[in-house]
Amino acid sequence: MAFRNVLGRFKRLVLITLGLICLVLGIIGYVLPGLPGTIWLILAATLFVRSSDVLYRLVINNRLFGQQVKQFLETGAIPSRAKTMSLASMWTFSLASIFFAPYGWLFDIPILLLAVIGTIYIISRPTLGERPDVPCRETQDEQGRAR
Repeated sequence: MAFRNVLGRFKRLVLITLGLICLVLGIIGYVLPGLPGTIWLILAATLFVRSSDVLYRLVINNRLFGQQVKQFLETGAIPSRAKTMSLASMWTFSLASIFFAPYGWLFDIPILLLAVIGTIYIISRPTLGERPDVPCRETQDEQGRAR
């Protein structure tokens, strides 16, 4: 029984440590261009939900980014503008890497595969409605009202 307790504490410590690393990367990503911030914050919240209620609430109740993180965790939906910007950025930099990097096809194929996988994932997520009273397009009836 003592071994299980130690193992549980160790798991909690590892999850909190990884969550704090993701939280720091997320905060840096909000300031530093080129580093995505929201995905790191979503990862941090996911790790904290399994390890620390206090740190989880710190992330989802933050006035700058908490609403976005909470919305994604609850609905899995991505705003339309974020989808467009993500896909445009991903394909711009992927194609630039493929065409301008001085590496061969062993570099190009994984870059292309990752871009395709990322595109499929982003497109497969529900689109968050632009109006705050409409959570996402998948939950609207014919008149555009949320169900």
